[in-house]
Amino acid sequence: MAKEKMSAEKKTKLIYSGELLIFAILFLVIATLEIIGVIGKREIMHTIFNWVTIFGMTWIIVDFFWVLFSKKRRAKNSLLDKALLLPVAVYLITFDILCFCKLSFITIDFRRMMMAIAFYYIGAIYLFQSIYHYFVPVPMLLVAIEEEKAEKEKAEHKEEVEEQQPEETNKKESD
Repeated sequence: MAKEKMSAEKKTKLIYSGELLIFAILFLVIATLEIIGVIGKREIMHTIFNWVTIFGMTWIIVDFFWVLFSKKRRAKNSLLDKALLLPVAVYLITFDILCFCKLSFITIDFRRMMMAIAFYYIGAIYLFQSIYHYFVPVPMLLVAIEEEKAEKEKAEHKEEVEEQQPEETNKKESD
């Protein structure tokens, strides 16, 4: 019994959803390690986290508005994906500002809890996206699927042409 080949569309959707699932698992594990105190004990790591997230979350907000107002970018990206990240972006920017102010209630345990909440939220977003985008692929993924189908058809057509050429050559030689 011959094994059926997986369609290009299904293979591409599985790979993309799998990548999102790996990110979800990664963020959920990091959040859990943060909660139980395995990581995030040094002050310098918290400061680096604050600087990275303040710039990263600012970019997420800018990117959301860019997708929202640019028809060209909206055609390639999922507005839902961008919108789901807005709450965590505002949350982390606010948290970063509080940390930079060095307020008295900002303890190491408070920081670890706030960071873990953000990681759990991001992990939940990626988990949702891994399931959602299997059924509703992002526009860029649809373009990639169409390109792969076109390449496959082109390769099949090329093989057909190559198979026909020896037959024509044999006919010419026999004449």
